[in-house]
Amino acid sequence: MELKTRQFGVVPIDETKIITMPKGLPGFPELKKFIILDHEDIRPFHSLQSVDDSKLAFIIMDPFLFKADYTVDIEPYIKEMEWGKDASDSLFLYVIINATNPDPRHLTANLLGPLLINIKKNQGVQMMVSDKNYSSKYLIFGGMKKEVKASTGGLKKSE
Repeated sequence: MELKTRQFGVVPIDETKIITMPKGLPGFPELKKFIILDHEDIRPFHSLQSVDDSKLAFIIMDPFLFKADYTVDIEPYIKEMEWGKDASDSLFLYVIINATNPDPRHLTANLLGPLLINIKKNQGVQMMVSDKNYSSKYLIFGGMKKEVKASTGGLKKSE
């Protein structure tokens, strides 16, 4: 299947990798199907492209690349999505990046609304985190590692 995107033009996508977000995203509840596009030109970022609306895409990133101590409670979401107890090996966590300033040093991440993706079930949910230590406008270059390779959105488990 081919998908027209605003950022990358027409791109081939594997329909088996389309992620369904049953609740949509806040502000976009009607949009349920997304795909994560990985382009070498924008790494360590990825594009969460809506399949339902080709004009809508979000830049996402593995939060552990710039905030190694980021922890969120995923258990309520695993239960809510009915993914089962053994789902943790299939889960990836991303955060949405905000680019409101043309200067890349001002890129921020929404640590209060991470995306939890189950790659085995091809489902996702945007979590709502209420931790006063986190912000919806966390400056990512303050804590980003100097050398960043391609991110897999790997989920770190809290001890």
